[in-house]
Parts: sequence; C-alpha cells; structure tokens
Amino acid sequence: MILLIESSAEYPSVALVTEAGTLAHLEVGKEVQSHAELLPMMVQRAVELSNSEFGIFTKGISAVGFHEGPGSYTGLRIGVSLAKGLCFAKGIPLISVSGFEALGVEILRSNESLNSVWVMMDARRDEVYALKLERISVPGSGSDYQVSLPICAMILPDTRVGEPDEKTCFVGNANEKVARLVANSGSKFIDLSPRADHLSNLSVFFFFKQKTAYEILRSDW
Repeated sequence: MILLIESSAEYPSVALVTEAGTLAHLEVGKEVQSHAELLPMMVQRAVELSNSEFGIFTKGISAVGFHEGPGSYTGLRIGVSLAKGLCFAKGIPLISVSGFEALGVEILRSNESLNSVWVMMDARRDEVYALKLERISVPGSGSDYQVSLPICAMILPDTRVGEPDEKTCFVGNANEKVARLVANSGSKFIDLSPRADHLSNLSVFFFFKQKTAYEILRSDW
C-alpha cells in the first residue's frame, strides 16, 4: 500500500493506493489552510487503516508519495516532514511526485477530446505557476503524453501560452485570472486543485521504477 500526501493546496488531503493502482482511501480536510492541525491526524488514520483488514489489499505501508510543489510553503513543509519521518521510521521508499504533472495527466486521461492541458496555480497578482502537457498518441489508445513546458513562474499574459483553442484545457485555481488575461477560443476551464488521489498513477510508476532499479543493482553485487 502506498500512502499519498498532498499539502500544497488550500485543503490538505491523504490517500491510500494499492501497488496495483487501486484507490483504497481518500480523506480531504474540510478547513482551508488547516495542514498543521489536520494533516498529522489524517496521516495517522491512513496508516492505521492500512494495517487493518483490506480484503485483497496488501496490509501496511510500502512507500510514501508526496507532492513536491510548488505551492503553499507552510503546507509543503508540513507534508514533506510527515512523509520523511514516516519513511525513516519504517525504512520504506520516499517518492517525490510533481502534483502539477499528476493533475494534468488526470485531466488528459479523463478527457479524450483534449490535445493539451495547462495546469496553472495562482501566485498572486497576475502571476501563476504553470506546466503544460500535450497528448502524443491517438486518444483511447492507452498511450501517453509529454511535458512540453516544465513547471515555471509566469506573468500573464505570456507568449508561451500561444493561442489555445477548444482542444486545450486550463485546470487549477487561477482560472478567473487566466480567462481574463489569456486570449482563448473555446478552451475548457476546470477549477480543480491538486489532491492526494491525483498522485496515484505517478506514485505507483515511480515505486516500481525504484524497486526495479534496486533489484538490478542488487543483482550486480
């Protein structure tokens, strides 16, 4: 079982996903910027749940994945500290995941009509943190995407955004600002901040990548 911690957004969240990629648990805090008060207890509940009877699910935590940022400095510090402490105590892998990329992948895979997605999070005034993903295969083929613009700070309007059309989606908590400052032609807007369950696919992928690398290294000893 992989424990997922998302602490960059307004609401903290914690999830459990099996090594097969099945979401087993999700808890989202109900108070804004409540990371210090709520996140430790949310993590504790998830750990206790992972040790209980899960039927076909593996018992216990085998790794911890967390959103690496950018985002709330205080929230990220709390989330990373909890993740590192738990991994150190249990001797398990710590997985750093781009929450922006994870959110963009979620949108592309659930909206096959889209060719690209901009993940944009508010950074006050006319600034955002942005990342762009593009589909590189035929929709529905089960294949992948590429990061065409890595995470960066951006002051809107910005020429790198280009002229997005109806095949482009903007997702994040800065959509009001984006719609006002970026010329677009029928683009889709989804108000959604990073959440722990969004980290599932990338966390499972990196978990097995780390595991495979370890096994290859061990075979060379």
